[in-house]
Amino acid sequence: MTLVVLDFLELNDADWQRLRERTAVIAYDTIPQTPADILTRLKDAEGVVTSVTPLDAEILHQLPHLRYILVPGVGMDHIDLEAAQVKGIKVMNCPTYNANAVAELTIGLMLAIARHLTLAHHAVQAGQWDPRSLIGTELSGQHLVVIGSGTIGRSVVQKSEALGMQVSVARSQTSPTELDQLMTTADFLSFHIPLTAATHHLLDARRLALMKPTAYVINTARGGVIDSVALLHALQSRQIAGAALDVFEGEPTTGHPSATIMAFAQLDNVIATPHMAYNTDAAIQRLGQELIEQWDRWRGEGAIAP
Repeated sequence: MTLVVLDFLELNDADWQRLRERTAVIAYDTIPQTPADILTRLKDAEGVVTSVTPLDAEILHQLPHLRYILVPGVGMDHIDLEAAQVKGIKVMNCPTYNANAVAELTIGLMLAIARHLTLAHHAVQAGQWDPRSLIGTELSGQHLVVIGSGTIGRSVVQKSEALGMQVSVARSQTSPTELDQLMTTADFLSFHIPLTAATHHLLDARRLALMKPTAYVINTARGGVIDSVALLHALQSRQIAGAALDVFEGEPTTGHPSATIMAFAQLDNVIATPHMAYNTDAAIQRLGQELIEQWDRWRGEGAIAP
């Protein structure tokens, strides 16, 4: 069986070796630029690993040999899951490897935006020393609303409670009215949900208007769960206090940030990072383990040996 790594895959050398011991691997480290590039790379593939390259129905219908799609991450919004099911293609992600990494960055972003760390750093870089102008907010005692109760959301809850925060969780069963009420009481609002039709622009202009002017928004999930136009306006007008964003609508996979991302990044009440929450050395170790376990499960070879 041939497994094609369609764009990039961050594994350590030992895990690359273990993967190659199991199957023939063709690995690319660049993102295909056109549908023709995708089809050329996958023309004989029975399995594919795709980190960011979309596989839609039109592409999938032109790949008669494809049997497996493996996403080395949590979000699968770049895969047409319905089309894959129709064609009998098995799709699997790696849902837990990055949970601690993302949860830790979420806490770090909350601390950084609440204590104005980037402003303080830039001030010292510019030769300024005025600590009295940087009045921060302590996390202890603040009300954190976590949107999502998956592995990452639960980890954020645990870490936040250890810091003394009061935490409420919005789950899939939470009604729109209940969610609106949580918005009105949140000091910090943190997103940990997949991007679906139901979650697209879950935080929109109407819900932003419900929030406290002292509230902060944290997003390490997917950019599309927030209406970026509405959020940018709310931040520019100081309708809310600030935001720390690791993900953005229409974000690039490589290269330069868009004009919209730059508009966020240039605000003094925003911290913007380049979708890096998952990326730690320990998470890369866990990714290799989880990805190979998934591949072995599909191939009927049982769990991998330690």
